[in-house]
Amino acid sequence: MLEKQIINIVVHGAGTIGKRHLMAINENQNVNLSGIIDISDEAKQFCENKKIPLSKNLNDLKIKSEIDGVIICTPTTLHYKNTLDALELGLDVLIEKPISANVSEAQTIAKIAQENNCKVLVGHQRRFYPLVIKAKEIVKNGEIGKIIGLSGVWALRKDNDYFDPDWRKKISAGPVITNLIHDIDYLRFIFGEIEAVSAYSSNNINNFEKEDILSANLKFKNGLLGNFLITDGGTSPWSWETGTGENIHLPHLKENNLRIIGTEGSLEFPNLKLWKYKNKGQNWKDEIEAIEICTNKIDAYALQIDHFRNVINRVVEPITGALDAELTLKVVLSILESTKSEKTIKI
Repeated sequence: MLEKQIINIVVHGAGTIGKRHLMAINENQNVNLSGIIDISDEAKQFCENKKIPLSKNLNDLKIKSEIDGVIICTPTTLHYKNTLDALELGLDVLIEKPISANVSEAQTIAKIAQENNCKVLVGHQRRFYPLVIKAKEIVKNGEIGKIIGLSGVWALRKDNDYFDPDWRKKISAGPVITNLIHDIDYLRFIFGEIEAVSAYSSNNINNFEKEDILSANLKFKNGLLGNFLITDGGTSPWSWETGTGENIHLPHLKENNLRIIGTEGSLEFPNLKLWKYKNKGQNWKDEIEAIEICTNKIDAYALQIDHFRNVINRVVEPITGALDAELTLKVVLSILESTKSEKTIKI
């Protein structure tokens, strides 16, 4: 395949996350926006203002424009159909997480992609962060000894307008599928596979179908134990987005929301703070100190778009392909399954 200098991309879905991808495309001189696919009046007004080609389906847009890849930014329940439409036209796809609404759909996406010689990249953009790569390095090198456990919190109070669309009231758009899935992905990336989960949830704040708060226990294959508390109805400074400043619409508070405990030290994350004994101390009677670890600030969405360009050009394999994303999806769906059955679920 001859490498193309300029890649032509279509964004399917012009909502909040779709617009975030558009920002990244605009910053990359080697990526051209061929158009947007959306049926909403808001998208029509947006495209008219920005003078962006708009179509209601991919087939029509492909007839009019050159397309190399499609970014799927529609609600989760539409990922499967929208992705297959693109794959069956021979187009590579970047699918916003999760890859699909269920594991069966994810497996079919992987199968159809292979049959059509297409590539699937799933939008777990946190893998591009130097701080994630550095944390993985610290763990792998044994800088805090043998990892014993971890504990995380994601707690933000989403605005009332966020829940105006009915689909955001559903379990398929709850904080586990929408937010915790990111944390599960980087936890798998850093610590390895999760073999079992158990969880409890409640929806007595908003009384929507989706969970308002959930507490999950995680058992990793390497023996590491962890837990995560997540809510989109509570007020706190603890989340990845407010810790890193990734979401431009949220305050950047720089607070860490994950603690990793090892036999020889601990690590706060995502703003890396390494805790170690001073003067070769060995136990709780000895003084402990914190070491701040700095990493480069990056735009993960910009790096992801450039990575997608390289995937389309067959320069690299997707950093998170369909099979990898399926494993992350399986974990979060097992967490939700555990809340219903009140049983431990083996992955």
